[in-house]
Amino acid sequence: MAKPTNGIGSEPRRGSEPGDEAYLRLVGERVRLMRLQMGMSRKALSQASGVSERYLAELERGSGNASLLVLRSIAEALGSRVHEITIDEDDRPIDKTLAIQHLENLGATQAAEARQLLVGRFGRKPPTSAARIALVGMRGAGKATLASALSKALGVPTVDLDREVERASGIEVAEVFAVHGADVFRRLQHECLGNVLNSLPRGIINTGGGIVLARDTYDLLLAGCHVIWVRGSHEASSEGWGEEAFEGNDAYATEVHDQLEAALAERTPLYELADAVVDTTGLSVEAAVRQVLLSIGEKASQQQGTAA
Repeated sequence: MAKPTNGIGSEPRRGSEPGDEAYLRLVGERVRLMRLQMGMSRKALSQASGVSERYLAELERGSGNASLLVLRSIAEALGSRVHEITIDEDDRPIDKTLAIQHLENLGATQAAEARQLLVGRFGRKPPTSAARIALVGMRGAGKATLASALSKALGVPTVDLDREVERASGIEVAEVFAVHGADVFRRLQHECLGNVLNSLPRGIINTGGGIVLARDTYDLLLAGCHVIWVRGSHEASSEGWGEEAFEGNDAYATEVHDQLEAALAERTPLYELADAVVDTTGLSVEAAVRQVLLSIGEKASQQQGTAA
Protein backbone atom coordinates (compact mmCIF):
# COMPACT_ATOMS: atom_id res chain seq x y z
CA MET A 1 0.00 0.00 0.00
CA ALA A 2 1.31 3.42 -0.92
CA LYS A 3 2.24 5.84 1.82
CA PRO A 4 -0.06 8.83 2.33
CA THR A 5 1.06 11.97 0.54
CA ASN A 6 0.84 15.66 1.26
CA GLY A 7 -0.78 16.41 -2.09
CA ILE A 8 2.40 17.57 -3.85
CA GLY A 9 3.70 14.88 -6.23
CA SER A 10 4.41 11.64 -4.43
CA GLU A 11 6.45 12.90 -1.43
CA PRO A 12 5.43 11.12 1.78
CA ARG A 13 3.96 13.22 4.55
CA ARG A 14 6.69 13.48 7.17
CA GLY A 15 5.96 12.29 10.69
CA SER A 16 2.81 10.33 9.82
CA GLU A 17 4.19 6.79 10.00
CA PRO A 18 4.24 4.87 13.32
CA GLY A 19 8.03 4.71 13.18
CA ASP A 20 8.20 8.47 12.65
CA GLU A 21 5.91 9.13 15.60
CA ALA A 22 7.98 6.87 17.85
CA TYR A 23 11.16 8.67 16.79
CA LEU A 24 9.66 12.09 17.51
CA ARG A 25 8.62 10.89 20.96
CA LEU A 26 12.15 9.58 21.54
CA VAL A 27 13.71 12.92 20.59
CA GLY A 28 11.21 14.85 22.72
CA GLU A 29 11.81 12.62 25.73
CA ARG A 30 15.55 13.03 25.32
CA VAL A 31 15.24 16.84 25.30
CA ARG A 32 13.02 16.74 28.37
CA LEU A 33 15.44 14.51 30.30
CA MET A 34 18.46 16.63 29.36
CA ARG A 35 16.59 19.73 30.52
CA LEU A 36 15.63 18.15 33.85
CA GLN A 37 19.12 16.80 34.44
CA MET A 38 20.44 20.37 34.15
CA GLY A 39 17.81 21.65 36.57
CA MET A 40 16.29 23.85 33.85
CA SER A 41 12.67 24.88 33.65
CA ARG A 42 11.07 24.94 30.22
CA LYS A 43 11.00 28.72 30.51
CA ALA A 44 14.75 28.81 31.18
CA LEU A 45 15.43 26.58 28.17
CA SER A 46 13.21 28.81 26.04
CA GLN A 47 15.16 31.90 27.07
CA ALA A 48 18.53 30.21 26.52
CA SER A 49 17.66 28.71 23.13
CA GLY A 50 15.30 31.32 21.66
CA VAL A 51 12.68 28.61 21.06
CA SER A 52 9.19 29.35 22.40
CA GLU A 53 7.92 27.51 25.48
CA ARG A 54 4.89 26.33 23.50
CA TYR A 55 7.06 24.78 20.80
CA LEU A 56 9.31 23.16 23.42
CA ALA A 57 6.24 21.64 25.09
CA GLU A 58 5.11 20.18 21.77
CA LEU A 59 8.60 18.86 21.05
CA GLU A 60 8.87 17.18 24.46
CA ARG A 61 5.45 15.55 23.96
CA GLY A 62 6.65 14.13 20.65
CA SER A 63 4.29 16.19 18.51
CA GLY A 64 6.84 18.76 17.33
CA ASN A 65 8.96 18.12 14.22
CA ALA A 66 11.85 20.53 14.78
CA SER A 67 14.23 21.72 12.09
CA LEU A 68 17.95 21.12 12.40
CA LEU A 69 18.57 24.77 13.20
CA VAL A 70 16.01 24.68 16.04
CA LEU A 71 17.52 21.47 17.39
CA ARG A 72 20.98 23.02 17.22
CA SER A 73 19.80 25.98 19.29
CA ILE A 74 18.23 23.65 21.86
CA ALA A 75 21.32 21.43 21.98
CA GLU A 76 23.63 24.42 22.53
CA ALA A 77 21.40 25.69 25.34
CA LEU A 78 21.61 22.24 26.95
CA GLY A 79 25.39 22.10 26.56
CA SER A 80 25.01 19.20 24.16
CA ARG A 81 25.27 18.41 20.44
CA VAL A 82 22.53 17.78 17.92
CA HIS A 83 23.50 14.17 17.34
CA GLU A 84 23.13 13.41 21.06
CA ILE A 85 19.51 14.51 20.79
CA THR A 86 18.65 13.01 17.43
CA ILE A 87 20.43 9.62 17.51
CA ASP A 88 17.85 7.05 16.38
CA GLU A 89 18.03 4.62 19.24
CA ASP A 90 16.84 4.45 22.81
CA ASP A 91 19.96 3.52 24.73
CA ARG A 92 18.42 4.29 28.10
CA PRO A 93 18.97 1.43 30.58
CA ILE A 94 15.86 -0.32 31.82
CA ASP A 95 16.61 0.77 35.41
CA LYS A 96 16.56 4.42 34.36
CA THR A 97 13.31 3.92 32.45
CA LEU A 98 11.66 2.31 35.48
CA ALA A 99 12.98 5.04 37.78
CA ILE A 100 11.54 7.75 35.53
CA GLN A 101 8.19 5.99 35.41
CA HIS A 102 8.19 5.79 39.20
CA LEU A 103 9.00 9.49 39.54
CA GLU A 104 6.20 10.43 37.16
CA ASN A 105 3.70 8.68 39.46
CA LEU A 106 4.74 10.70 42.53
CA GLY A 107 2.76 13.62 43.85
CA ALA A 108 4.23 17.12 43.90
CA THR A 109 5.50 16.90 47.49
CA GLN A 110 6.99 13.43 47.03
CA ALA A 111 8.60 14.47 43.74
CA ALA A 112 10.25 17.45 45.43
CA GLU A 113 11.58 15.18 48.18
CA ALA A 114 12.85 12.66 45.63
CA ARG A 115 14.61 15.42 43.70
CA GLN A 116 16.40 16.62 46.84
CA LEU A 117 17.55 13.07 47.57
CA LEU A 118 18.83 12.61 44.03
CA VAL A 119 20.63 15.96 44.03
CA GLY A 120 22.20 15.20 47.41
CA ARG A 121 23.38 11.75 46.32
CA PHE A 122 24.25 12.21 42.65
CA GLY A 123 23.93 15.87 41.72
CA ARG A 124 27.27 17.33 42.79
CA LYS A 125 29.58 18.25 39.93
CA PRO A 126 33.35 17.94 40.43
CA PRO A 127 34.60 21.44 41.27
CA THR A 128 37.73 22.73 39.55
CA SER A 129 39.47 26.08 39.30
CA ALA A 130 37.51 26.68 36.09
CA ALA A 131 34.11 25.82 37.56
CA ARG A 132 31.49 28.10 39.07
CA ILE A 133 32.15 29.24 42.62
CA ALA A 134 29.17 30.39 44.70
CA LEU A 135 29.46 32.40 47.91
CA VAL A 136 26.90 32.09 50.69
CA GLY A 137 26.86 33.70 54.12
CA MET A 138 25.45 36.47 56.26
CA ARG A 139 25.41 40.13 55.38
CA GLY A 140 28.68 41.86 56.19
CA ALA A 141 30.84 38.72 56.11
CA GLY A 142 32.65 39.91 52.98
CA LYS A 143 30.94 38.06 50.12
CA ALA A 144 30.84 40.99 47.69
CA THR A 145 34.48 41.94 48.25
CA LEU A 146 35.63 38.31 48.04
CA ALA A 147 33.60 37.75 44.86
CA SER A 148 35.29 40.71 43.19
CA ALA A 149 38.76 39.57 44.29
CA LEU A 150 38.16 36.00 43.10
CA SER A 151 36.90 37.30 39.77
CA LYS A 152 40.15 39.19 39.24
CA ALA A 153 42.36 36.34 40.48
CA LEU A 154 40.75 33.72 38.23
CA GLY A 155 39.91 35.96 35.28
CA VAL A 156 36.23 35.00 35.32
CA PRO A 157 33.04 37.09 35.53
CA THR A 158 31.12 37.64 38.73
CA VAL A 159 27.33 37.66 39.04
CA ASP A 160 25.33 39.09 41.94
CA LEU A 161 22.13 37.03 42.21
CA ASP A 162 20.18 39.84 43.90
CA ARG A 163 21.00 42.14 40.98
CA GLU A 164 19.73 39.46 38.60
CA VAL A 165 16.44 39.38 40.52
CA GLU A 166 16.21 43.16 40.28
CA ARG A 167 16.88 43.01 36.54
CA ALA A 168 14.18 40.38 36.09
CA SER A 169 11.59 42.16 38.25
CA GLY A 170 12.39 45.75 37.31
CA ILE A 171 12.47 46.81 40.97
CA GLU A 172 14.86 46.54 43.91
CA VAL A 173 14.93 43.43 46.07
CA ALA A 174 13.51 45.30 49.06
CA GLU A 175 10.56 46.39 46.92
CA VAL A 176 9.98 42.85 45.69
CA PHE A 177 9.60 41.76 49.31
CA ALA A 178 7.47 44.76 50.25
CA VAL A 179 5.14 44.66 47.24
CA HIS A 180 4.99 40.99 46.27
CA GLY A 181 6.17 39.10 49.34
CA ALA A 182 8.83 36.48 50.07
CA ASP A 183 7.24 33.73 47.94
CA VAL A 184 7.49 35.80 44.76
CA PHE A 185 11.07 36.77 45.58
CA ARG A 186 12.06 33.13 46.14
CA ARG A 187 10.46 32.12 42.85
CA LEU A 188 12.31 34.88 41.00
CA GLN A 189 15.53 33.95 42.77
CA HIS A 190 15.18 30.30 41.71
CA GLU A 191 14.46 31.20 38.08
CA CYS A 192 17.34 33.69 37.95
CA LEU A 193 19.75 31.16 39.43
CA GLY A 194 18.69 28.62 36.82
CA ASN A 195 19.33 31.15 34.07
CA VAL A 196 22.75 32.01 35.51
CA LEU A 197 23.78 28.36 35.75
CA ASN A 198 22.67 27.79 32.17
CA SER A 199 24.61 30.74 30.79
CA LEU A 200 27.70 30.90 33.04
CA PRO A 201 30.05 27.91 32.62
CA ARG A 202 32.79 29.66 34.63
CA GLY A 203 32.41 32.46 37.14
CA ILE A 204 31.69 33.66 40.66
CA ILE A 205 28.13 33.86 41.98
CA ASN A 206 27.45 36.10 44.97
CA THR A 207 24.19 35.24 46.74
CA GLY A 208 21.96 36.83 49.35
CA GLY A 209 22.27 35.63 52.92
CA GLY A 210 18.85 33.94 52.95
CA ILE A 211 19.25 31.76 49.86
CA VAL A 212 19.87 28.73 52.07
CA LEU A 213 16.30 28.98 53.41
CA ALA A 214 14.87 28.20 49.94
CA ARG A 215 15.89 24.53 49.81
CA ASP A 216 15.08 23.93 46.13
CA THR A 217 17.20 26.93 45.17
CA TYR A 218 19.99 26.02 47.57
CA ASP A 219 20.01 22.44 46.25
CA LEU A 220 20.33 23.83 42.73
CA LEU A 221 23.27 25.98 43.86
CA LEU A 222 24.97 23.04 45.58
CA ALA A 223 24.51 20.85 42.51
CA GLY A 224 25.91 23.40 40.06
CA CYS A 225 28.70 25.15 41.96
CA HIS A 226 31.58 24.81 44.38
CA VAL A 227 29.89 26.54 47.32
CA ILE A 228 31.87 28.53 49.88
CA TRP A 229 30.39 29.63 53.19
CA VAL A 230 31.91 33.05 53.84
CA ARG A 231 31.81 33.47 57.59
CA GLY A 232 33.01 36.58 59.40
CA SER A 233 32.27 39.41 61.76
CA HIS A 234 29.70 41.90 60.46
CA GLU A 235 31.11 44.44 62.89
CA ALA A 236 34.54 44.68 61.26
CA SER A 237 35.31 46.47 57.98
CA SER A 238 39.12 46.43 58.25
CA GLU A 239 41.70 44.53 56.22
CA GLY A 240 40.41 46.10 53.01
CA TRP A 241 36.98 44.47 53.03
CA GLY A 242 34.97 47.67 52.87
CA GLU A 243 31.70 45.90 53.64
CA GLU A 244 28.62 47.95 54.36
CA ALA A 245 28.77 49.44 57.83
CA PHE A 246 25.72 49.72 60.06
CA GLU A 247 24.79 53.32 60.68
CA GLY A 248 22.69 54.68 63.51
CA ASN A 249 22.75 54.95 67.27
CA ASP A 250 24.03 52.30 69.66
CA ALA A 251 20.54 50.96 70.33
CA TYR A 252 19.94 50.41 66.60
CA ALA A 253 23.33 48.75 66.16
CA THR A 254 22.56 46.42 69.06
CA GLU A 255 19.18 45.53 67.56
CA VAL A 256 20.73 44.74 64.16
CA HIS A 257 23.45 42.69 65.84
CA ASP A 258 20.88 40.65 67.76
CA GLN A 259 18.82 40.05 64.62
CA LEU A 260 21.86 38.86 62.68
CA GLU A 261 22.95 36.56 65.49
CA ALA A 262 19.49 34.96 65.58
CA ALA A 263 19.46 34.54 61.80
CA LEU A 264 22.96 33.05 61.85
CA ALA A 265 21.94 30.51 64.48
CA GLU A 266 19.00 29.42 62.29
CA ARG A 267 21.03 29.21 59.09
CA THR A 268 24.28 27.69 60.35
CA PRO A 269 23.21 24.03 59.78
CA LEU A 270 22.37 24.99 56.19
CA TYR A 271 25.54 26.97 55.61
CA GLU A 272 27.47 23.92 56.81
CA LEU A 273 26.25 22.01 53.73
CA ALA A 274 28.64 24.13 51.65
CA ASP A 275 31.76 22.55 50.15
CA ALA A 276 34.08 24.70 52.25
CA VAL A 277 34.11 27.54 54.76
CA VAL A 278 36.29 30.66 54.80
CA ASP A 279 36.28 32.78 57.94
CA THR A 280 37.18 36.32 56.89
CA THR A 281 37.58 37.63 60.46
CA GLY A 282 41.08 39.06 60.74
CA LEU A 283 42.05 37.93 57.23
CA SER A 284 43.18 40.14 54.40
CA VAL A 285 41.25 39.83 51.15
CA GLU A 286 44.28 38.20 49.51
CA ALA A 287 44.50 35.60 52.28
CA ALA A 288 40.80 34.79 51.91
CA VAL A 289 41.25 34.31 48.16
CA ARG A 290 44.12 31.90 48.84
CA GLN A 291 41.90 29.92 51.20
CA VAL A 292 39.18 29.59 48.56
CA LEU A 293 41.66 28.43 45.92
CA LEU A 294 43.15 25.97 48.40
CA SER A 295 39.71 24.53 49.16
CA ILE A 296 39.10 23.99 45.44
CA GLY A 297 42.43 22.24 45.02
CA GLU A 298 41.82 19.99 48.03
CA LYS A 299 38.37 19.03 46.76
CA ALA A 300 39.73 18.20 43.31
CA SER A 301 42.49 16.05 44.88
CA GLN A 302 39.95 14.17 46.99
CA GLN A 303 37.84 13.41 43.96
CA GLN A 304 40.83 12.26 41.93
CA GLY A 305 41.81 9.96 44.77
CA THR A 306 38.29 8.55 44.95
CA ALA A 307 38.20 8.02 41.18
CA ALA A 308 41.54 6.20 41.30
